[in-house]
Amino acid sequence: MTTLVFASLLLLALVLSWLAERLGLPAVVGQIGAGLVLGPAGFHLLSANSGTAHWAEIGVILLMFLAGIESDLDLLKAHLKKSLSVALAGVVTPFVLFYLFAVVLNYGNEQALLWGVLFSATSVSITAQVLTDYKQLKSEAGSTILGAAVIDDLLAVVMWTIFEATFGLGEGAKGNLLLTLFEMAAYLFLILLLLYFLLPKLLPILEKISQPAVILTVVFAILLFSAYGAEQVGLSGAIVAFLIGLLFTRLPDRQGIEHGLTIVGNVVFIPIFFADIGLKVSWAGQGKHLWLIVGLTVLAILTKWLGPYLGARVFGMAKHPAHIVAVGMVSRGEMALVIANLALAAGLLEKSLYGAFVLVILLTTVFTPIVLKPLLKKA
Repeated sequence: MTTLVFASLLLLALVLSWLAERLGLPAVVGQIGAGLVLGPAGFHLLSANSGTAHWAEIGVILLMFLAGIESDLDLLKAHLKKSLSVALAGVVTPFVLFYLFAVVLNYGNEQALLWGVLFSATSVSITAQVLTDYKQLKSEAGSTILGAAVIDDLLAVVMWTIFEATFGLGEGAKGNLLLTLFEMAAYLFLILLLLYFLLPKLLPILEKISQPAVILTVVFAILLFSAYGAEQVGLSGAIVAFLIGLLFTRLPDRQGIEHGLTIVGNVVFIPIFFADIGLKVSWAGQGKHLWLIVGLTVLAILTKWLGPYLGARVFGMAKHPAHIVAVGMVSRGEMALVIANLALAAGLLEKSLYGAFVLVILLTTVFTPIVLKPLLKKA
């Protein structure tokens, strides 16, 4: 990505974010819009590539770390049962209904299972940004959403791993399924345990080093190393970043780290992450899939709304916060895009159908902040 293109994308994201807020929409809608305008869906001046993907990956890692460090660990524990109920309902409902929908449309069993897995995923990053903007991360609904979305993402990773192993695809087919799942769990446990004991001892030492921003640099590097390791064993780097952020909530000097990485993230990486979602959209060849896109979008919204809503209500949550939770779980975002990209690379999706799925993922991604904002204002 050239310097000129990079500058144009950042500035347009800034302008459209301001415009979106003037129109009463969340800023993330404008940032996604920057990718739509400059990408294949707009003037075709830029397309998603390895350059934007790398910056976007760092963006989601920072975004999820900041969501973690701004969360209340005690509240997350208090609402754990609700989060688990919401996550399970939010996975089972779309998995079953998307599987049946694909079967009704005469897609094979493998394709039907793929649809179920792909549309069971939830993106916590979009919702986390909106919750942060409206200072609702520590509310009952906010804590439930964050907990449920992390559980949901873990379930999506496990489901995709099982799918790979079942149909002999990719990394999931190279070894024993139970061994793969054990490696994921072991990595997550070990990295969090190591940082739990290491961070309180490391940060005071770093404070004595007379180098500018040494603590921010080391923390940033830890985040990137941890996310890379997670992806090597098949986990989401975003999940690990969020959990590491939670570890920082118990540190006395976390405010400086939070402030510094907030500036770094919001100036560069986080806008690029949202813009990159827009860059992935193309209208080419989508005319023949128009009704399918409409049907998938409606089903995607309803299944993630209904399942989590009922899951929250089962544990006594009031109707309004339960609706906030339900809307917050609708967005598919980066986890669904990752699964779609893996399926495309494995030859399970034709390019035009992949494009249709990306459009549906985008529509759910934009739907969430637009509908969530007025609900949060009434909270």
